[in-house]
This record gives sequence, C-alpha cells and structure tokens, in this order.
Amino acid sequence: MVKGQNNRTMHDSVSIRTRVLIPLTLTFLVLFCSFLFGAFAIQRENINNTMNREYGETIALFKEMLHYRVEWMAAAAETILHDPALQLTMRSGNRAALYHHALPYFQKLHENGVTHFYFHDQNGKNVLRVHQPDRNGDLISRGTLQRAKKFGTPAHGMELGPFGTLTLRLVIPWHDQLGKLGFMELGTEVNDTLSDLAIINNIDYVVTLNKELLDKNALTVASGWLGRQLDWNLLPNKVIFAKSFDQLPPVLLRLLSQPDPDFLRDRSWQVAALGKKHFAFKAFPFSESTGRRVGNFILLYDITQQTNKFRSFIIQTVCFSGLFCFILFAFAWRILGEVDRTIHATQQELEQEVIHTSESNRLLESEVAERQKAEEALLHLNNQLESRITERTSHLETTRQELEKRRDELESAYSELRSRQAIILHQDKMASIGLLAAGVAHDINNPIGFVTNNLEELREYLVKLKTFIRNQRELLKQSASPELLTALQKNSEDQGIHQIFDDFDTLIAESLEGTSRVSDIVKNLRNFSRVDDADYMLADVNECLEGAIKITQHELRSKAVVQRDFGVIPRIYCCPQQLNQAFMNLLVNAAHAIESRGEVVIRSWADTHWVSISISDTGCGIPDEVLPRIFEPFFTTKEINKGTGLGLNIVSDIITQHRGEIHVSSQPGNGTTFTIKLPIITGAGDD
Repeated sequence: MVKGQNNRTMHDSVSIRTRVLIPLTLTFLVLFCSFLFGAFAIQRENINNTMNREYGETIALFKEMLHYRVEWMAAAAETILHDPALQLTMRSGNRAALYHHALPYFQKLHENGVTHFYFHDQNGKNVLRVHQPDRNGDLISRGTLQRAKKFGTPAHGMELGPFGTLTLRLVIPWHDQLGKLGFMELGTEVNDTLSDLAIINNIDYVVTLNKELLDKNALTVASGWLGRQLDWNLLPNKVIFAKSFDQLPPVLLRLLSQPDPDFLRDRSWQVAALGKKHFAFKAFPFSESTGRRVGNFILLYDITQQTNKFRSFIIQTVCFSGLFCFILFAFAWRILGEVDRTIHATQQELEQEVIHTSESNRLLESEVAERQKAEEALLHLNNQLESRITERTSHLETTRQELEKRRDELESAYSELRSRQAIILHQDKMASIGLLAAGVAHDINNPIGFVTNNLEELREYLVKLKTFIRNQRELLKQSASPELLTALQKNSEDQGIHQIFDDFDTLIAESLEGTSRVSDIVKNLRNFSRVDDADYMLADVNECLEGAIKITQHELRSKAVVQRDFGVIPRIYCCPQQLNQAFMNLLVNAAHAIESRGEVVIRSWADTHWVSISISDTGCGIPDEVLPRIFEPFFTTKEINKGTGLGLNIVSDIITQHRGEIHVSSQPGNGTTFTIKLPIITGAGDD
C-alpha cells in the first residue's frame, strides 16, 4: 500500500509541473506572437503614415510644377499672340506663311520642352499644327478648347490625346484689332514633368493608361514621334505609359497583369522587393482636367533602410526573448520541484485523515440510500401523473389539428371556386370582345379591299399615261417647231408636271403600304378573335407570337422596342387561340412594367422534347417577396381599378392545360423574364 501511495505521489508531482509549465509556455508564446503581430502592424501603420505624408508632398509639388509650366507657356504665348506677321497671316488664311512665321517660335519653345503648337479657327477647326504641319482641317473637341470657346478666357489642363499622349495643354483666345482670330494652343508632355518630379522628390513612379481609351496603331505612331517604346501586350487591360526605372518589381508586375487588379482600389500601401531593395507602392486614379479617369498613377518609395532596421530589431527581440524564457523556465522548474515535495508530505497526512473519516462516510451512505428509495417512489407516482396529462393533451392537439385541416380545405375550395368563377367571366368577356372584333374586322376589310384594288388600277393607269406622254413628246420633237417645243417645255415646268408624276408614284406607294398595314391588322384581329377555333390543332408557335405582337402593338409602340429572335421550331398540337391569349397577357404586362422607354426581347427555340419561348423586358422587375404569389388569382400589385389580378393566373392555367411549364426570373430594377416550355406533340394521341 505504501508503494502504491509513493507511485501516486510521483505521478501527482509530475502532473503539477506539467500543469504549470505548459500553460506558462503557451502564455509566453501567445504574448510573443502578439508582440510580433503588433510590431508588424505598427511598422505597417508607420509606413502608411509616412508614405501618405510623402504622397501629399509629391502631389503638391507635381501640381506646382504643372502650374509653373502653364505660367511659362502663357508668358511665351503673349509674345507670339502679339506678332503682327502672325496675326496678318492667320486672318488671311495663308497656312504656308503662318507656318513660316511660327516655326522659329516653335524651335525655341521645343528647346524648353513644348512639344505641341496649334492654331485653330473660331469654330475650333485646326488650321495648322506647327509640330505636324501635314495634319490639319480636323475639328478639335478637347475640353480645354471647349472651355476657352465657352468662356472666352485661357484654359489649361492635362488631357489624353488621340494618339495616346498625355499632354498639359494651354488654349488662349487670339484677337487682333479687327476682332477674334481664333485660338492658339501650346502643349508639353506630362512625362517630362514626371521625370523632373522623380529627381526632385527622390521617388519612383509608374503611369498606366486604360487600353479602352487608346488605339493600338495610333499609340505605335505616337511612340515613334516621342522616341519611346511602349509594350502593348505586356498587360491585359492597361499600357505602361511612363516609368522612372527600367525593371518593375515582380510583385507589382504580377498585380498589374491581373485582368481586374484589386490593389488599384486598395487604400493601404503595399510592399514589393526588387533585388536587395524594398519599395512601398500605392495606386492612385489618374484623371484628365475634365474629370475622366484615364489610368493610374503608381507611386513607389524606397523603404530599404526602414525594412533593414525593423528586421534587425525583430531578430534582437527574438534572441532576447528566447534567452529570458529559458532562464524563467529553469527557475520555474526548480521552484516547482520544491512545491512538489511539500505537496507530497501534505498528501500523506491527508490520507491518514481519509482513513479515519471513511467509517463515518459509510454510515452516512446507508442513510442516503434509504432516502433515495423514498425519493424514487415519489418520482414514480409523479411520472404516472405526467403520463396521464400528456395523453389528454395529445388527444386535444390531434382534435385541433383535424379542425384546422378541415378549415384550410374549405378556404382552399372557396378560393378555387372564386378563381374559376372569375376566369369563366373573363373568358365570356373575351368571347364577346372577339365577336365584336370579328365584326369590326369584316366591316373594315371590304372597303380596304376596294381601296387597294383602285390604287393598283390607278398605278397601271399612271404607267400608261406616262408612256403616252413620253411618246407624244417624241412625236412633237420630230414635227413641231422649236418655238412650240420651248413654249410646251416652259408650260410643263410652270405647271410642275414632272414633279406631279414623281409625287404620284410616291403617293400611290405610301397609300398601298398603308392599306397593307391595315389589312395585316385586320387579319391578325380576325385570327385572334375567332371563337370557333378553340379546338386543338397543329399550329406554329412563332405565328402565334407574331400575332400577339401585332395585337398588342398599341401597348408596346410607345413603351419599348420589340426584338425578335425566333428559332426554327416544329409545329405542335395545341390550341392557338389560348396561346395567343397567354402571349398577349405577358406582352401587355411587359409594356406596363416599363416606365419610360425600354426593350422587349422575344425568343423561341426547340430541343428534342420541348418548344421553349422566353419573353424578357427591361422594366422595373418583381420584388423577391412578391415573386412566389404572382400566379395566384386576384393577386396584383397595380393600383385599384387598373388590374384584376387574373392575367398571369390565366397564363399559368393555359400552359398547364397544354402540359407545359412556366418559369419566371426577375431582378428589381433590371427587368423580368418569363420562360414557357411546351411539349412537342403532333397529334391528339401523342404523350
């Protein structure tokens, strides 16, 4: 027994050390990891703050340099604008003389970084490009010129040219003593200012332009003018327009190579390495003076020194922390050994006390056992009572559920009865409207036939009359005197006989086109209004769609453009009149869903077993909470007296009767698409 107690004591001593040292070690690891995480976070925040401050200074310096360039060009322009020789040649429109007098000025301006020199007339049409004299006569629509025309004052700004050049432009209205001559424009490449900025502020940069705003061939030509090599295929969506070093960091190049780089919208600074150097970089939108975004301006700052200092600090901290933890662990191991020995002696004393108290515990256990028997008897009686109460409750709940079920069945039957009654009334109304439409169509068709036949006869008479007059003129030319021919020709011109015959052809053609349209409307109206065609037959679904479109043209004409995409589909066994009704209801709903002007797209296609039809609109869409209820009878989201709530319910019933399917997909604000699938059945006995 003593040996067993010694083994248990040694086991407890080991467990105490383990229980103390393991949590202590884990605590130090957590604290150390938290310290490293905090240090890196502080370092990153420090880099962000420093870089944001540097960015603000860089942008301010960049704007100041652009402002200086504008002031310098304005001062140089004053001398040019007051040159009498240039004013005289501009007003006379002599391009050769204008180029001869302006070329010395451009040579001096070019030495100071001016790469663009234009003269435009008062309407903004280019008169002369001094830097490219072969190109002229095009209408300039850049924002700086438009502002100068509108306000009559000098305008400047940074703009993307048609050849992909990013240029700082200054446009100045030009006047002489006689009035306004036009406009003079000077421009300098922004790339030169960026290069000066990189040298002054000790930064690196990359400027990218969006390919969607550029033309590859024009950019290639501009590269030859400016003496730069631009790789169009390096990036999928952008072109590197300018950069301050030859090789980009691999991380930056990889991010730019993505189809939609997320880092361009990231507000924090990122870090990239190039050889032994480390850079912090961030992308900013690069926009023209009009506010149009043309690309991105990526700033890079050399943070190699800060990174090396931070790494040295982390290494020193790790070494010091490791040494401190080792010393603390050894000290704890020794102290816990002494604690284990003290606990061992205390446990032996407690074991003796346990032996003395075990007898007392046995007596208490016997009393507890008797009390437990009494409690079990009481618990048994309580369970029997709860069981009887549960049975009664279950019986009452079953009875209540049966009553609820019968009430739901009655409500469902009542709702179905109302729906069928409303549908029957609607069908009666449609039959009455059909009979009325058939009568109206018959009454219109007869006079339209008379008008069409008379117009055809009139066209034939006109041809014969033209032939007769032409033959008469030939005979007169052969037999009549020149004075008589001149008098007849003058009389014909005074009366406008030639114009009358030309107008006859146009008037007859337009009248025939109008009668053809009326005939088509009458035909579709008669087809739609047939009350004796409710039987099933082989029919072309595309013809049903076309008829429904023409019947609802008065609803669609002012609201939407109808796009047809009919496929080659087989004829199916169906009730054409019912399908016309279903298609018409869907087209009217599409027109009502479009508030101002939109589009309705109607498609049809077929596969092995089904003919499919889709009707899509660009209207207001259907909210998600309403979508499950749109086929319920009497359910409508329209205003009172503007809808019965039966249109889509009738469509659903018609498609169900044809053993088809109807599905709907909608996005609020983007439109709705109804898709109908009808089985390919060629006879009454087909499945």
